[in-house]
Amino acid sequence: MSAEQNATVVRAIEEAWDSNDLDSLDEHFAEEFDNSLSAMPGVPAGLEGAKMVHRGAMKSFPDRKVEILDLVASDDQVAIRGRITGSNQGGFELLGAPANGNPIDFQYASIYTLRDGKVVSHWGLNDAQTLWQQLNAGGGSAEGSEASDGAEGSEG
Repeated sequence: MSAEQNATVVRAIEEAWDSNDLDSLDEHFAEEFDNSLSAMPGVPAGLEGAKMVHRGAMKSFPDRKVEILDLVASDDQVAIRGRITGSNQGGFELLGAPANGNPIDFQYASIYTLRDGKVVSHWGLNDAQTLWQQLNAGGGSAEGSEASDGAEGSEG
């Protein structure tokens, strides 16, 4: 597939994460999908693990929105820089934050590798430091805190 076609697939994936349409993701990921380089500790790698993380994020941030800021496609890879906004309505245990209504607004980067129109691997990185500061409004310590979502650009 062309870089443009792969970019269309990745946009559909990001839109599915944003709209919480997890069932539609299955058609975009290869059976051998690997996100082990960015999967969260304690969560199985793969699409099902990424969906688990997403469901948890939706409990923490039910008003969560994903925005693609930049998308660059080249052959079989598509890179995204995105933004996640919302508010801490359910608490975020991973970073030790109780529900407090604090707004969140942080960026993430994702690199998707596709083969035959399906994602075969994903690497992602969230700005966990900014998220931690927003969740805790300056209390506690962020030492050792990292947040990643596996496949979700936003999570994937």
